[in-house]
Amino acid sequence: MAKGYDLELRLDPQARSPLYLQVATAVVRAIARGRLRPGMALPGVRELASRLGVTVNTILAGLRELQAQGWLTSQERAGFFVSPTLPVEGREAPASAGGAPGFDLPDNLLPVTSPAGVVMDLSETCADARLAPFLELGRAYQRGLRLKGPQLMGSRDPMGLLRLREVLAVHLGARRALPADPGRILLLRSSSMAVTLVAQALVGGRGGTIAVEDPGDPALWETLRQACTAQVRGLPVDSEGLRVEALEALLRDEPPKLLVLTPGCHFPTGVRLADSRRAAILDLSRRGRFPILELDPEGEHLDAPEPLAALDPGQVLHFGSLSRIFAPALGVAYLVVPEAMAAPLARARQRLDWQGDPATEWALAELFLDGEMERQILRARKACLERAEAVRDALAHAMGDRLVWEGGAMALWLRGVGPLGDPQAFGAWVKGCQAQGLKLRNGRHYSLAGTGLAATRMAFAAFTPEELQRAVAMMR
Repeated sequence: MAKGYDLELRLDPQARSPLYLQVATAVVRAIARGRLRPGMALPGVRELASRLGVTVNTILAGLRELQAQGWLTSQERAGFFVSPTLPVEGREAPASAGGAPGFDLPDNLLPVTSPAGVVMDLSETCADARLAPFLELGRAYQRGLRLKGPQLMGSRDPMGLLRLREVLAVHLGARRALPADPGRILLLRSSSMAVTLVAQALVGGRGGTIAVEDPGDPALWETLRQACTAQVRGLPVDSEGLRVEALEALLRDEPPKLLVLTPGCHFPTGVRLADSRRAAILDLSRRGRFPILELDPEGEHLDAPEPLAALDPGQVLHFGSLSRIFAPALGVAYLVVPEAMAAPLARARQRLDWQGDPATEWALAELFLDGEMERQILRARKACLERAEAVRDALAHAMGDRLVWEGGAMALWLRGVGPLGDPQAFGAWVKGCQAQGLKLRNGRHYSLAGTGLAATRMAFAAFTPEELQRAVAMMR
């Protein structure tokens, strides 16, 4: 059991109560403030007497009084312990120790959604960790720590481990037609970290406007608002992606400080930005002199055209993720930036994440060099294709008269038709799914203005065909 060896107890020199009760009060105060926790052993009686400058008998009298009140228990030859269940009456606690802090909270802070009652989370796009090559990853960790342990544990490259940036540069050039020198690649943890880094570095407290897609990703909008003072402005999306005329109108009104896009696979609808619009948006970006942050976390799953960053590497920052092909908890992603921005963004990244994760980065570089990462990409892509086919088949049989769908490699955008064409009716259907343990989002979740939409995003990549077909059967 934990012991309170470092416990600091003090008697109140102004107190007029008997000395043994002052000892008891000091111990209760330590319990109430969390310095002594249930089950923890108190220091020995002689040690307490020495610390407080009183006799052993005074300490014993005080502790026995607390034992009688239920604060302490005792064990022969072991000493006194804080009771597992503490008395309620008379408990002293700081005013801020409970639920309400002693200061005002900003209105934009929201609690984490509780997973209670969720059988399948169909709202978050994740890889299926069951497909990941953990044995190979474990061996790669072992090799790295055996060969380079002290260097990896002490490494602090502000751009991330050079070894992984080098193999990523080769991979992106061969697979995505994205020429990327290792000196232009920053290793990050997540898309949120990339968005925070770019928004703080390029916008910060200067204000202005950041343009985003609408419908879009509320987590992205929240991250932008927390990272800088710019106003988040939504631009409409249709079946060919971001509507260029809306961006043109914004440019005439106020050139944005940043445009955030998901051109390869729009979140949440999954549509691909049309080629003609890609060229037009890049042209507007050059004329308006605003950068584009291209989010492409599902890029390894897509037979998509070249990223925007391949067409204009001086105008576009390209984000990609390795967790979408490996496992959700693998927090390794990358950002390809214009050459002139690499050093300033590396400095900004250093403030967000000083140490990074060199051991994991080394292990992933090993998997690339061994060919295991390419095999994992093929495994993940094959699984997603099978799962997409299974969920479409199940929806066609069970919900074909009430839903239509389109989507990308890892999720479908479900839209209500017929009886589910009304946003209110669709929202009731989503609630019914949630009651069955299927986590989906109401359509208004994806609207920047909170407008009702008879639609939702259904992520399928993390579940087997059988699991998905059972989920669809529960949706009826």
